[in-house]
Amino acid sequence: MKSRPNHLLLVLLLGLTLGGCASFDTSFDASLEQGRSLAKIQRFFVVSNNNDNHGIDEQIVEGLKARKLDAATGPLTMMPDNNQAVITYQDHWSWDFGDHLVFLKLAVRDPFAEQSYATATFTARVPLRETTPGIVGQLVGRLLENHPTTQPKPERLDQDPTAAPAKKRARPTG
Repeated sequence: MKSRPNHLLLVLLLGLTLGGCASFDTSFDASLEQGRSLAKIQRFFVVSNNNDNHGIDEQIVEGLKARKLDAATGPLTMMPDNNQAVITYQDHWSWDFGDHLVFLKLAVRDPFAEQSYATATFTARVPLRETTPGIVGQLVGRLLENHPTTQPKPERLDQDPTAAPAKKRARPTG
């Protein structure tokens, strides 16, 4: 009977050891073609993917709008005339008692060009339990790292070197 608890302990330790070997390797990567910038772009159009059952296009639009940028989604034929950039995406999912995002690539291109000039990619070897909007938000942030709307704003006007000098008010006398 003494061997039973030892056997159970051995199985438990083996399970913990093997469980610790699982790698939750994820990566976020972004690239921008040399000489290009997203800094002046204010209007984005996200091309809907007919195979997307997870609303990734809407999540990208929400991520852009959260950064005070104008964004819309739909089929390419619905793109507004004043649009400055088009975002397309590719996603891959894994099923493990539910859908989990394992790959997402955002590509930015000019409205009437086919070649993208900026990309952001998320990959995961093991499906994450992180929410898809969180992953999409991080990718949008990577794309717009140097965009003026994503730069931290100073808390006080005197901390902003580009702000107009403050006028001094005269103190009342008397």
